[in-house]
Amino acid sequence: MRKLYTSELELPEEYLDAFLQWYAFRHAPDIYQIGFDVCTSYRAIEGDMMILDLYEISSTDIFDTAEYRGVAQMDPYSAAILERRTRKAHSVYTQVQVFPTPVDDRPLLNADWINIERFDCELPDTGALESYFADGEAERILLAGAKRVRLASRTKGGPKHVSNRPRWMLLSEWPHRPTRHDAIQRLQARFGDGVVNQSFFTGYRLFPWMDRPEVA
Repeated sequence: MRKLYTSELELPEEYLDAFLQWYAFRHAPDIYQIGFDVCTSYRAIEGDMMILDLYEISSTDIFDTAEYRGVAQMDPYSAAILERRTRKAHSVYTQVQVFPTPVDDRPLLNADWINIERFDCELPDTGALESYFADGEAERILLAGAKRVRLASRTKGGPKHVSNRPRWMLLSEWPHRPTRHDAIQRLQARFGDGVVNQSFFTGYRLFPWMDRPEVA
């Protein structure tokens, strides 16, 4: 199953427009050309850092290619843009479950809004966590209006980075502002003190443009 790659950053508000111009007109075209399947960027309305860039890739092998290394080397703008970051985090995730089940292996990420809840789960059997979502919790989120729900497990930091993010990421995709933010509380009610180190992000799509701008 495809990998998810998140690149998060905190940025002073006055530099946001310059970041978006660079991301849309230089960075995204560059990484699409070397083989990234999906490239999106979201702005937080609550939760973690200001910006969360979210990508789908077929394999982490792409990070070891000369083409990937060449993106930064050939981009004369990235250093000036990215040096303005005050915080950052890069993480790679393996998708464990996707609801509804994909009909094929095509890229799937396409939502005006996302909600992310991350956590560590200290259970002797991670199968219990997967069963919890398969046996009704994912359906509950879908019935609340989500387009898709994904459970993913962090495998490593991004290229040349170390990630301090929790192991598990619950990603839900929405056509409108998410109406449910209680997955962590429900997990804690089910698994008790085994659910720790929680963080969350709720945001709307900056790139590409939203399908329904009136819901922003």
